[in-house]
Amino acid sequence: MMNFKDGLREKIIIKTAVLGIVVNVFLAGIKILIALASNSVAIISDAINNLSDAFSSVITIFGSKLSLKKPDENHPYGYGRTEYIGGLIVSVVVLMLGLQFFKNSVEVIVEPQKTSFEAGALWFLLFAIFVKVLIAKHYKKVGENTKSISLKAVGAEAFGDAMISCIILISALLSYFYEIFIDGYAGVVASVFIIYNGVILIKETFDKIIGVRVEKEVSDTIYQAVLECEIVQGAYDLILHNYGVERYVGSINVEVDEHLKLPLVSQRLNELQVEIYDKYRVYLVFGIYSVNLGQNSAKECIKNALLDIKSVLNIHAFFINLKQKRIRFDVTVDFKEPDIAGLRAKIEERVAKRFEGFEIFIVIDREFS
Repeated sequence: MMNFKDGLREKIIIKTAVLGIVVNVFLAGIKILIALASNSVAIISDAINNLSDAFSSVITIFGSKLSLKKPDENHPYGYGRTEYIGGLIVSVVVLMLGLQFFKNSVEVIVEPQKTSFEAGALWFLLFAIFVKVLIAKHYKKVGENTKSISLKAVGAEAFGDAMISCIILISALLSYFYEIFIDGYAGVVASVFIIYNGVILIKETFDKIIGVRVEKEVSDTIYQAVLECEIVQGAYDLILHNYGVERYVGSINVEVDEHLKLPLVSQRLNELQVEIYDKYRVYLVFGIYSVNLGQNSAKECIKNALLDIKSVLNIHAFFINLKQKRIRFDVTVDFKEPDIAGLRAKIEERVAKRFEGFEIFIVIDREFS
C-alpha cells in the first residue's frame, strides 16, 4: 500500500544530522573552555545549547531510522509518525534548557560576576556564529527538500542559536574593551530566544501528532487528479490521514452519471486508484454518488434557498426521484457552525417549502481537506 523501499530520504536526513552532531560537539567543547577561562555564564549556556543541538540530531537519526521500519500486524501503516515524536522530544528538551538558562542568568544578574576574555576567544565566538548560520541554512534546505519536521526544528533552533551567540559576543566585546559586565543580561536574552523556539516547536510537532488539516497544496492536487477522470462529474469529501511524511491514506467521494454501468465505474475507479498512488503515493478509497444530470434546475433551486446561510459551504451528491418524490444531497458545513441540529432543521424547512410532499434526506459534511 505504501512505499517503504526507498530509503534515500532517510539517508539524507541521517547524513545531515551526523554533520550537525560533529559541528555542535566541536563548538560546545571550545566554548566550554572559553567559559571556564572567562567565568561567563552566558557562554556556558551557549555551549550547553550546542550540546542540546547535538542531542537533537541524535533524536532525529533515531526517528528517521525507526520510520523506515516496515509495517507489521500491530502497526499496519508503518512507523512514519515516530519522526514527529522525535521532533516533539527535541522541542521539549529545547524548552527545558531555555528555562534552566533563564534561571542561571537571573542568578548572575542578582550576584554579578566579573568576566575576562582573550582576543582569541572573541575571534572564535565570531567564527562560531558564522558556522551556526551555515549549518542552519543547510538544515533548513534539507528539511524543506525532505519535508523533515525534525530537521526543520533543529534548523530553526540553529538560527536562534546564531542570534544568541551574537548577543553573547556583544556582551564579551563590552567586557573586553570597556569592562562593562552584562553577562547575566545577555544570558536572559539568550534564554528567552530558546524558550520561544521551544514553545513554537512543541506546538508544531504536537499538531502533527494529534492530526491537522492536510496541506492545501496536497488536497488541491488530489482533487484535480480525480476530476480529470472522464467518468467523474464532481469530487468531494476528501479525507487524508497522515502516517508520516508523504504517507497518506484516505477516501474521497465522487459523482458519476446514474446511467453508467457498475462494472465500468468499478474498473475505471480501480485504475484511477492505482494512477493516483503511483504518482502521488496517496492511497484512496472511493465512495460513489450517482447523480441525475438532467435535474440541474432543481439543484440550483436548493442552492439559492441556502445561499444566505453563511455556514453552508456547498451542496453536492444531489439526486432527485420525481416518481418516488425523494430528494437527497450532502451539505458541507463550516466547522465554526455551533448548532448542527438547528441548521439541519432550517435546511429541511426551506427545501420542504420548495418541494412540497417530498421525502428529504440530508447528510451533513465537514470540510476535512
